[in-house]
Amino acid sequence: MIALAGCTVGPTYKKPTMTIPVADAWQRAIEDEFTTNTNEVHSWWLRFDDEELVKLIEEAQKNNITLKIAVSNLLQARAAYGVASAKLTPVVSVKGHAERQQASDNSQTLSIIQNYKIKPVEDYAVGLDSSWELDLWGGIEKGIEAASASEDAELEHYRDVLITIRAEVASTYINIRVLQISKELTKQSLATLKEMLALIESQYEQGIISKTFLEQERAMYDQNSIQLPDVEMQLVQQYAQLAILLSTDMQTIEKRLSKISSVPRATPEVAVGIPADLVRRRPDIRQAERTLAAQTALVGSEMSNLYPKLSLSGSFGYEATTVDTLIRWDSRTYGFGPTISWDIFNGNRIKNQIQMQEEKTSEAYLNWELTVLKALAEVEISMSNLIESGKVQDAMNDASKSLFEALVLTKQEQEAGVVLMQSVLNVRLNFLASQLVLVEKTGAVSNNLVALYKALGGDWENERQIEVTQIRNEQ
Repeated sequence: MIALAGCTVGPTYKKPTMTIPVADAWQRAIEDEFTTNTNEVHSWWLRFDDEELVKLIEEAQKNNITLKIAVSNLLQARAAYGVASAKLTPVVSVKGHAERQQASDNSQTLSIIQNYKIKPVEDYAVGLDSSWELDLWGGIEKGIEAASASEDAELEHYRDVLITIRAEVASTYINIRVLQISKELTKQSLATLKEMLALIESQYEQGIISKTFLEQERAMYDQNSIQLPDVEMQLVQQYAQLAILLSTDMQTIEKRLSKISSVPRATPEVAVGIPADLVRRRPDIRQAERTLAAQTALVGSEMSNLYPKLSLSGSFGYEATTVDTLIRWDSRTYGFGPTISWDIFNGNRIKNQIQMQEEKTSEAYLNWELTVLKALAEVEISMSNLIESGKVQDAMNDASKSLFEALVLTKQEQEAGVVLMQSVLNVRLNFLASQLVLVEKTGAVSNNLVALYKALGGDWENERQIEVTQIRNEQ
């Protein structure tokens, strides 16, 4: 049986392959001329040229609680790997005791003996116990393999959480800047509407317009006034979301970002590579693949329980009734020998456990394949959203320029007495409305660019191995 040591049962893990064909290139990359090379793009958030955004992401990487939980999970997985690896080595333990025992003089056994007194008995012992289970069928080795793959999966999960947090911080910050500008534009629109209402009231007092027209204008003003509270509520939500990401309070974020700034923008030139690159670099796909590897190893670990187990055990020590005679050769005690155990009759428990692990392996493979499909779709959607939102932004930018030109001309005509002030106010309202839409679409383009970087795996060129000590230092 010792000669059988090293014989491994169970399936041998192989890298999974897709049963569904994957395209050789992105559809949108072909149609819209995205860069398909694999040039490195370090720290994509720097491309937005916004110092505050860079600082926020750096702070989130240090303080985010979700990221700290991912670090803790990684450390737990690394410790579990150490526990599994230790099963290959013998277990040696030290034992010892010092006892003084006194039997009862009135016990049933000794009560029939007259005038017999039991003397106290002392017992001293010290020694070593050892045991070692031989990995005959590779069950322990498979357990180590599963633990190693689980550790890798947790590392990829850490990377995936890091990518997600960077994207969420960037997206939330962009939304805050959009809402801040929208709030100011809404205030200007309400001020213009109020000025318009004052003109209408003046015309009504002069008998130029009817009461019906006046009430319609008042209703329009009231209806538009609800836009400001809506923007305020959305802004508070975004402040709170960013506070959670940075593990701080909302008041700190609101005070920090109180000064209004432009919406962060970056040139949407992204090296998207090819679909095959995505499978290799997205952490969530790599995590699913490592989970599949761990589950495959567990099948072999469970299968080893079908066969007998062999353990070697031994002990050596000293035992005596006095301390003076304890460490002497004639006080030695020892024992050694092999132990064989074989779970033969178990009501098919082991076979059912093997089948359960095999089904979990099938599930892990399907989850990997589903993760790949979702990732591919996410990239295509992100590219499409970026392209189409860019078209909308360009159109709104042109419209806003035209309305601004119209506003300038209308003001000149009003000053020349050609048109009334009411016409100027109407054109100003249209211009402010176009500005509101433009800032929203500008934010949409930036958010879609962030989403594309996230879909591609974030800061994917940074593939260095993350060490536990390094993670702890970063936290």
